[in-house]
Amino acid sequence: MDRLRDFFIYASYRFLGALAGPMPPWLGYWLARPIGWLLYFLHCRLRKVLRHNIRHVLGPGADRSQVEAVVRRTCVNIIKGHYDLFRLSRLNHDQIKALTRIEGFEHIQQALAQGRGVVVVSAHVGNVDLVGQIPMAYGVPMTAAALHTRPERLFRYVLGLRQSGGLRLIPSDAPMIGLFRALKRGEIVALPCDLNVADSSRKVNFFDEPTELPDGPVRVALRTGAALIPAFVSRLPDDTFLVRVEPPLSLPVTDDEEMAVAAGMEKVVAAMERHIAQHPDQWLVARPIWPMNSPH
Repeated sequence: MDRLRDFFIYASYRFLGALAGPMPPWLGYWLARPIGWLLYFLHCRLRKVLRHNIRHVLGPGADRSQVEAVVRRTCVNIIKGHYDLFRLSRLNHDQIKALTRIEGFEHIQQALAQGRGVVVVSAHVGNVDLVGQIPMAYGVPMTAAALHTRPERLFRYVLGLRQSGGLRLIPSDAPMIGLFRALKRGEIVALPCDLNVADSSRKVNFFDEPTELPDGPVRVALRTGAALIPAFVSRLPDDTFLVRVEPPLSLPVTDDEEMAVAAGMEKVVAAMERHIAQHPDQWLVARPIWPMNSPH
């Protein structure tokens, strides 16, 4: 039964990819609205998880109608994100540049000039698949970690789409030596910090509620001397993207690694909270970030 289900999921993605990949943007984004509404009404589990996460972001003052409105827009943005993924391999570097505007890229350039690489920490806001191609469009190699999903054939298919522009991806359950080698070469390593899929995590207060988030980006930066730079993307009304790159985070110089990691995580969490709160309907995480039995 599981094999049949996995095959159906994989075949569905391949069919949708073949259908949506060559579709013009005006049509793909137009269809995203009714399909996103269908997703909202038909996928009860997804709706429940999104509602749970977004309630934490909006805070206790948000009423049910506000939460549901954000959940519906999030479902539409999930479909838009899938359309962007399916057409990713058809976009060249010039087209990717035309779809994105970057603020603060000089922070990455200045950090790369120091020769120790850059750890870019981010969250699943906007569209990480398309924006992940930007450094290669400007001739800067980048390596990132990818959540190892199932079924395996689907993971490999999606991995191929995401790597089509030159981005190197390492499965989250594989040895991370490739990340350290990339930093040693003076390249960019991109790591999300809003979804706990790694062995190394830390209990933090995220939107005033305790949960566990990965502290790997901070540990990697501390151990390698690479700059730790927050960068986030938002989808604009015309379905182009704005990338905001912040100055490097200042990490404490101390022999107490755990104290340094804790201090670094506070700054990473604050940056994520700031950007997610600005665009809660673009926070595309389909897993509960806090325990489902938490007060919110």
